[in-house]
Amino acid sequence: MTRAQPAPLRRAPLFALFVTLTLSPTTRAETQPAATPASKHPGCFVLLDLKTGELKRNDPERCAKRLPPASTFKIPHALIALETGVVTDPAAKRKWDGKKRSVADWNRDHSLESAISASAVWFFQGTAKQIGRERMKDWVHRFGYGNEDTSGELTGFWLGGPLRISPEEQVRFLARLYRGELPVSERSRETVKRILVQSPDTAPERMKRLAGPWPSGAVVSGKTGSTNTKEDGDVSWLVGHVRSLRGEYVFASLMTGEHLEGPVALHAAVDELQAQGLL
Repeated sequence: MTRAQPAPLRRAPLFALFVTLTLSPTTRAETQPAATPASKHPGCFVLLDLKTGELKRNDPERCAKRLPPASTFKIPHALIALETGVVTDPAAKRKWDGKKRSVADWNRDHSLESAISASAVWFFQGTAKQIGRERMKDWVHRFGYGNEDTSGELTGFWLGGPLRISPEEQVRFLARLYRGELPVSERSRETVKRILVQSPDTAPERMKRLAGPWPSGAVVSGKTGSTNTKEDGDVSWLVGHVRSLRGEYVFASLMTGEHLEGPVALHAAVDELQAQGLL
């Protein structure tokens, strides 16, 4: 009698795109970064699934590089202003100082809510003075925000440096915000999250494409930022959160270059979120 030969082992196919590791949702920890498949984003794009901890990025080197956060720092700045009592009512108006600035929408009274929407720098320069250097330094350290460097001008350390943060770090900070893991009160957390929502009826013109409405029913929150550095030229940010039928995610979009016009990181982010099937 002849003995039947064992069936040959079949090797699983090798995939050239990427491998994503996932952790149990209960671990609340992010997985090792993976490359986003078939990404057409022209800069850096990072996406983190808040349920699974899966993190994707399209360009590891770009997405790990720290740059000034510019107006995306208004997210932690607003939390600090609320936690320190510098702002007690997010809808309360502060008197405009009367100085004409290049952005027409800045030249009026603003509340915390409207100042985030309009990205009014003068409002946050004023709250920075009230918060003070020591409290600002302490809170940025508590948040573990980027390189935590708040030295230099108290009214501009986030605009051109020395404070710097990478897209990956932006996403990890946002994950802590939306998971309720930052050392702030529920009131402060929910207030800032509410202000960041981009509604079709209330979003400023530059944010309209982010606001939808989306056929999928997705709701997107976000904050833009832009600056210029000697090393990287123009810097354009969009960081935010998306809730759709596929779940909840936080993301960061970054573009650098010469003569970038308009919210280019926002448009690139929307294209990428659509390509990922989230919008």
